[in-house]
Amino acid sequence: MNIDNYEKQIQADRLLTYGLLDHAEKLYEEVLAVEPDNVEAAFGLARVALERGDEQLAYERVKRAVKIKPNFDDAVRLEKRLSEIIAARNANATHQAPQAVRPSEQAAFARNRSMADHRAEEQKRANKT
Repeated sequence: MNIDNYEKQIQADRLLTYGLLDHAEKLYEEVLAVEPDNVEAAFGLARVALERGDEQLAYERVKRAVKIKPNFDDAVRLEKRLSEIIAARNANATHQAPQAVRPSEQAAFARNRSMADHRAEEQKRANKT
C-alpha cells in the first residue's frame, strides 16, 4: 500500500463516520482503482452502501471484500448478516413503510443546515433508484 492510498483510506473512514457518504465513496473507489485487492477499501464501499440503506449493493460489495480476503472477520460477518436479511425480505415480500426520521436526527438537522441539505441529497438519490 502506498502512502497516498493509505491517507485516502483513512480520510474515507473519517468521512464515513461523519456521514459524508459521497466523498467517502469517491475516496474508497480511488483507492481500489490503484489497489484492486485492498480489502479495507472494498469493505468501506460496502459500509457506504449499508449507510445509504441499500442492503443489496452492500451485499455485493462485501462479497468482493470476502473474495479478496476470506478470513477478514468483519466482512465475513457482514456478508452473513446481509444474506440473512435479504433472504428474509425475499421470503416475506411485504412492503414496509419507509422509516421515519428519528427525533434525534430532526434536532441535529435543525441545528445544522448542512446536515439537512446532505440528507436531502441522499434522499433524492435514493428516490431515483
